[in-house]
Amino acid sequence: MRAHRVSSVAVLAASLALALSACSSGGSQPDAGGPTPIASTSSVASPSATPSATTQSPSATARSGETFTTPDGTLSFTYPAGWKVTPAEGQANAYAVTDAQGKERAVLRDKVTQLAYLSLGYGFDTGFRSPVPGIKGPAGQDVNLVVQGYPGQGIGAQAAVYGLMATDSKESLDRSDIEIPAGGYFVSFRGHVPTLEGTSTPSMEQITAAAKTYAESAEFKETAKVITSLVLHPEKVTQVGCIGGGNRYEKLTGISCDDAKATFDRVNKTGSPVGARSIETSDFICFYASAGEKQSGQADVICRSKTTPDSLSFEMWPN
Repeated sequence: MRAHRVSSVAVLAASLALALSACSSGGSQPDAGGPTPIASTSSVASPSATPSATTQSPSATARSGETFTTPDGTLSFTYPAGWKVTPAEGQANAYAVTDAQGKERAVLRDKVTQLAYLSLGYGFDTGFRSPVPGIKGPAGQDVNLVVQGYPGQGIGAQAAVYGLMATDSKESLDRSDIEIPAGGYFVSFRGHVPTLEGTSTPSMEQITAAAKTYAESAEFKETAKVITSLVLHPEKVTQVGCIGGGNRYEKLTGISCDDAKATFDRVNKTGSPVGARSIETSDFICFYASAGEKQSGQADVICRSKTTPDSLSFEMWPN
């Protein structure tokens, strides 16, 4: 018996929905003090017609301004004087970066429990890559800041979307959060800007070109310096869950991550059905959520000890 994938990161879907509902455009070429080209072999989801690469690298010199560090010390980045970093409204472990004019440039999300499951299939690759040397993918892969164009669902709903992506990621940018295996969670640092105001049926080429124009703008160069300054401090990482076998385990009570994974595997393979949506062994029982319960935010599977359910339990979500 297997649980189906559901989204527990509605904030990511909301972020893209917001990006596809407003309108503006980007502009000028970066100045001589900005990023310099480097070679890259990063893989991102893209249409068959891929533009020539505009791979860029942020300046290696120290950035003036302020440093923000998450409360537990696991992540830090620098930002210009006059900008602000504040908790993102209504979101746990999320921090909005706004410029001196109050415009949101990006949102850092720490301890994301599950990748979003969005209806948007993929973005159109602009060819922009900028290394983020302070953080690595789950197998030590390099991480880049990437920009893609998104088509939207109506007039003026197109957007340039930017965020972190491991070099070998097969996901589109809307699902490109960086996995932190030691902590059992994901990290994202992303933003968006609407493009193509008033264009009713833009082509893939127009959407890509508009996003690429924004990637080359002076405004985005400022934002890119902030995002690419992100640093993960591994010595500060504490395990808040675990990821394995395509699933995520959390709310662990009286059980380790490894034991939770082994227990779910054992119950799922050897247990006997109990009613319509439960399965049990001699020591554990696992309850599978209904579609309505999943939509309300309940875990796909809740497993409890049959003898001490209040002190030995865990939840499982598919990634």
